[in-house]
Amino acid sequence: MFKHIKYVIVRVRDVSSIASFFMDKIGLKPSYKTSIWTEFPLENITIALLQDNNASPRKTGIVFEVDDINEVVGRLKDKDVEVSEINDIGFGLLAFFKDLEGNEYEIFQPR
Repeated sequence: MFKHIKYVIVRVRDVSSIASFFMDKIGLKPSYKTSIWTEFPLENITIALLQDNNASPRKTGIVFEVDDINEVVGRLKDKDVEVSEINDIGFGLLAFFKDLEGNEYEIFQPR
């Protein structure tokens, strides 16, 4: 049977620039990096960037949970990341940010 989700893959046109964005702007550290595939391990899943010349911007469905959304959003704004205002959604706080190709990710702080 299925054990767990190993990877979430984001298809991008330029793996190197998006990998640099994740490292420099978001603060993730790669465990494996090439020009066509880069892996960023988190606690229980790995986000992988995959080279795809036909990739187009999309909502990735990837939600990063954080302890302090105000600090994270402030840090992203300081690094010139396109990030939304924080929204109160009842059971938590939510904001969105985009990478250099326009792919959208979510930041969530539970109550």
